[in-house]
Amino acid sequence: MNTLQLLVFIIIDLYGLILVLRAWFQFSRVDFYNPISQSLVKITQPVLSPLTTFIPTVKNINLAALLLAFLLFSLKFPLAHVVGNLFIGNADILDYAIIGMLTLVRTVGKAIFYVLLIGAVMSWFNRGATPLQFILAQLSEPLLRPIQRILPNTGMIDFSPMVLAVILFLLNSLLGDLFDVYWALASY
Repeated sequence: MNTLQLLVFIIIDLYGLILVLRAWFQFSRVDFYNPISQSLVKITQPVLSPLTTFIPTVKNINLAALLLAFLLFSLKFPLAHVVGNLFIGNADILDYAIIGMLTLVRTVGKAIFYVLLIGAVMSWFNRGATPLQFILAQLSEPLLRPIQRILPNTGMIDFSPMVLAVILFLLNSLLGDLFDVYWALASY
């Protein structure tokens, strides 16, 4: 893999993560006037604005952002092939679509993991509420609440982020293996 291919991968992965975060922020009804929310909207609005006229938001899920992230992830390997002759074997459009979907699911899992990790680290150095801590709480609370109902009350220590992180780690490992196997089969 050459530098240009690596740059294509990084740009697509980063912008795909930003699009997933945009959809998650909207789904979780994160404070729109928070500076972090405003930055996310400014980064994604020029691309999503034309798409939202054709692709609706359903039950507070920004389908335009998720579809664009899926398309970017599906085009990652063909673009890398164009800019640097990356060998892609006999992969066809369906293979790229499946790889794009798997990458989208993995990106959602990574976003959840990073939100949990940053929230946990920031809780160690709590010096008052910041806009980032407020957003992290708004994003993680709906995910942690069902786990907190199942776990016994342990007082001041909340083990639900660790349980969710382990679940995410296992799912990511499974999806990574599935991705690797599928890509190996598609490359023949």
